[in-house]
Parts: sequence; C-alpha cells; structure tokens
Amino acid sequence: MLCLKAGRLEGRFQSPPSKPMSQRYLLAAALAEGETEITRIEWSDDVVAMARAVQPISSILIKGDRAVVSRREPDFYRAFNVGESGFTLRTAVSVYAGIPGLTAVYFGGTLRGRPIDELIEVLRELTEVVKLPGAVIIKGKELGRLEVEIRADISSQYISGLMFLAAVGSGGVIKPLGERKSWSFVEATAEVLRAFRAEVKLGEYIEVGGRMKSPGKLAVPGDFSLSAFLVVAGVTTGGEVEILGPLSKLDEPLVNAFKAMGVDITTGEGWVRAKGGFYRGIDVNLSDNPDLVMPTALAAGMVEEESTIRGVETLRYKESNRIATVIDVLERLGVQVRYEKDAIYIKGPPKRRDVAFSSHGDHRIGLMALAASKIVGGCVDDISPVAKSWPAAVLYFISE
Repeated sequence: MLCLKAGRLEGRFQSPPSKPMSQRYLLAAALAEGETEITRIEWSDDVVAMARAVQPISSILIKGDRAVVSRREPDFYRAFNVGESGFTLRTAVSVYAGIPGLTAVYFGGTLRGRPIDELIEVLRELTEVVKLPGAVIIKGKELGRLEVEIRADISSQYISGLMFLAAVGSGGVIKPLGERKSWSFVEATAEVLRAFRAEVKLGEYIEVGGRMKSPGKLAVPGDFSLSAFLVVAGVTTGGEVEILGPLSKLDEPLVNAFKAMGVDITTGEGWVRAKGGFYRGIDVNLSDNPDLVMPTALAAGMVEEESTIRGVETLRYKESNRIATVIDVLERLGVQVRYEKDAIYIKGPPKRRDVAFSSHGDHRIGLMALAASKIVGGCVDDISPVAKSWPAAVLYFISE
C-alpha cells in the first residue's frame, strides 16, 4: 500500500514514451527489410512482452532506451509468453499465422477473460489455430493475398493484427464489420506501416500492400494519456506542470478536452504546459480512444458542472471492467457519478479526504488512484500494475 499526503504537485516531468507506438515500432521493425534503430523506449511490461514476441523472427540489440532491430530467418519452433499484453497477444497470433512454423503464444492474468475468439475464427479460415486455456497454438504458413472480415466493435487490436499479417505476406483487404471502436489505434497502426514503406488505405475497407522496409531511425512519441494524470493532479492542487516529450496524435483529443474544461494548456515542439484549473463541464465522445477516459473522468470529478463522457462501452473488456472501476475511484472521492447507455455522467467536486483506493489490478486505474490520492490525500492498495505501462510514474507522485 502506498499513501500520499494531499498537496501541490508541480514541476517538469518527462512524458513516458508511448506504449502503443513502442509496440508497433518493435513489431514493424522485426518484419521489415533492413535494420531499424528505435529510440525513447520505456521497457514497461507490455513493451517487454512485444520484445519477447518478436525475438523468434528478429535480432534485437538493446542499449538503455534504444533498440536496434533487424529481421532474421525465423525459428521454426517458437514459444513465448505475452503476460497480460492484449495488443501483443492479438498481433502476435495474427502475424505468426503468416510465418511458416509452429508457434505457442502463452498468456495469463486478466487476458484469460478478455476477447480473442472472433480473431481466432477469422485466422482459422487461413491456417490451423488452436486456443487452449492460457495459450494459442498456430501452424503458420505462407499466405496469399488476404480477404477477410472482422468485427470492429470489440477490439481494434483484431484489425491491427490483420493489418500486420497482410503486411507480412502479399497484402490484402480487411473489411471491418459493425461500429468502429477505438479507431484511432487502427489509424496509428496505419501510420506505422506507412513509416515502414507499406501502402495502406483506410476507408470502407482497409487495404494493405507493398513490402515493408526500414525507415532507418525512429523516436517513440510521448504518451499524454498517461502523463495527463500529472496534469490533473497538478492543476487541481494549484501547481504548474510541464510535460516533456513529443505529443502523439492519439492524445490530441485529451489536450482539447482539458482546454474545454478551463485549463490554461499550451503545446510546443516536445512539450505541454498546463496551469489554472478545471472549471467547466464537458460533453465528449471518446470512443475512438477509450484510454483517454480515465484522466478525463478524474478531471471531470473536480468540476461542479456535470460532464458527460460518451463511447465508453468497450471499457468493459480491458484489464478491469473500467466502467465499474472508474466509477469506483470517483465514488470513493464522493463525486456524483452514474453510467447510462454507453456514457458516464460525472458531477464534482470531491467531498472526501484521506481516501482508500484500489487499483483493481489495472495500470490506468492505478494511475488514476495515485493522482486522486495526491489531490485529496489517500492510499492505493497496490501500485504494481502501473509497471505495465509506466513504471517510473510512482516516483513523480512521491517526490517532494
């Protein structure tokens, strides 16, 4: 258990490198022709999981926050554990379907209850795939041009996995079915594939073609969806916060949301500065990037006006049921909160002090709880989940 006293948080902080982009860069580098140097990597649990996943098909030289990755002749028999990394599991299962050989992908923890069956059914149309308790076995083979359909309303990672699979082989067409959830992450995958010289068209269908080639050197952008918890804690407690690191397109909606809530926030080349406070309610749809819900919800809990955060239904299928766990953090603060029809309604401000919070085994809920503890004083039962995405975060919250 970690306990924090309520007090001002301010200063200059290094933004964590984006976990989603780090994972995509590592996977793309392992599949592309040529050598790729990737800088600004944080070796969180999920990024390490991706490094394990690509090791059977690549050579990786790691020096601090830098990795040099190049494709090599794949091992025929390969086995690795992705832990609780959903993106690594779904993309690895997809990619290895198109690489000759036998692969065992092990997984555990909360991933045992999270969706993957729809993806496996699609892959079974292409090759042999067996799902076991805690593992997926794939008989990979060279595939021709893909033409597949996949549900888009469960996990964008299904689509990203199939996009990488198409890039491994002769390209292909992926038809998303139903409402497109977390679509900004599909766009992020397209951005990475294009950086590696693949051809990607996003429209009614997704078309992927061209051979992947290394761009040489890439720097991982920052992850404002994580460092935003420092912003919420900082401006709420009267501090001025500067976040260092390039801003990813994935996180721009969060900057705009904070501005709409009254925060004096400015951005520049490699930095974000914030001061002031949260004064206005907001009505925002975050279905394209539900990772932004947690810091937005905590910020909304500081405001007397009611806020509405829409497009949250897919949060049920994350490391925790994040609809329930976001509500839990806010209710412990004494904030009024309810869920109705794909939206969370929040009305602050907090009415309680020295609160006992739970991270619920979820890294983003753990960060939300840490920020809330700094604002009102309190304790978090278990901070270990934050290592999944941002191991250094706790040091920023405990430093004076």
